[in-house]
Amino acid sequence: MKKFLVVALAALCVAALLPQSLAAGVGIKGGLAMSKFAIKPAGTFPFPIENLTSPVGGLYFNLGLGPVSFETDILYARMGMKGTFEGVTMEYRLDYVQVPVALKFKVIPVGPIRPFVFAGGYGSYLLKAKGVLTSPEGSDSGDLDDMFQKYDYGVIGGAGVEFKLPGVTLSAEGRYNLGLANIVKEAGEGESGKNRSIMALVGIGF
Repeated sequence: MKKFLVVALAALCVAALLPQSLAAGVGIKGGLAMSKFAIKPAGTFPFPIENLTSPVGGLYFNLGLGPVSFETDILYARMGMKGTFEGVTMEYRLDYVQVPVALKFKVIPVGPIRPFVFAGGYGSYLLKAKGVLTSPEGSDSGDLDDMFQKYDYGVIGGAGVEFKLPGVTLSAEGRYNLGLANIVKEAGEGESGKNRSIMALVGIGF
């Protein structure tokens, strides 16, 4: 909690020192991510791949001039997938610190309701990877760090809307993450696994 307050205070101080023509802000955002791997070759796993739903959240910083702004986040995000085979559910849970950087365009730059679109890229660092097996008899988990690369990167895009209120800005957005890196260690020829996710996020900015 102390670290979060220090980061937020520092961002507010930077915003106060910027030229008046620039609008800057800091905030928090959170929501849900539905993720799964894009795997080649098809049929690598003996079960259909399903979305893994997990919470996501963190800080964001925005710097803008008129309808165009530059926004970056620092998010704790879980990627992975799950599948069920003969009554047993297998989950791959990959926890990342993700830093997306995006160019944001406000379709309507004035007024209390401001829709926007955005696009950019992201980089991620893997904190931990875990596999979880769940069956009618119970559950078990194991460390999968040796199976996955530490770094991931890709592109993002999405749309949302801001609600301008006195002193604060509320936002809601939908985002798609398209991983470009092969995150599988020691992958054979023609083998790859890449992160894919859809995020639904709400935020409050100051």
